Amino acid sequence: MKKPLFKNSRGFTLVEVLASITILAIVMLTVGSILANNAGVTKKADDSLSALQIATGILRAYQKKNFNEVQQMANTTQQADIQSVLGLDSAAEISGYKAYVSVSLPADSSLSDRLLLVKVKVDTGNNPKPVEVKGYVKK
Repeated sequence: MKKPLFKNSRGFTLVEVLASITILAIVMLTVGSILANNAGVTKKADDSLSALQIATGILRAYQKKNFNEVQQMANTTQQADIQSVLGLDSAAEISGYKAYVSVSLPADSSLSDRLLLVKVKVDTGNNPKPVEVKGYVKK
């Protein structure tokens, strides 16, 4: 004959079951809230990283251009066509991004015939702070 595992085998009372369900629900809501918040932060970080990659790609494309061609754009700000500048096949991945390119002369006037300052700013739409990269185009 087997011995029972518990001497008192009456089970759980309704109050104990309800208390455990309530505690479990509170824990699940807390974990769900943390996961939802984390997903939003991850989305913003992903958007910022994509914007940084776009901005860096545009800056590199401008650095590969002929100096005289870029010099003609000095002291201007233009919206860049991300798809054509980066040579992308589809615009679907970049539809939420807008890029602006500013070309200006460097602060040191003795360098203005050899260097141009290029600033690329990319707005993500979801992130209130745009991503900006700077670089020089040299002759």
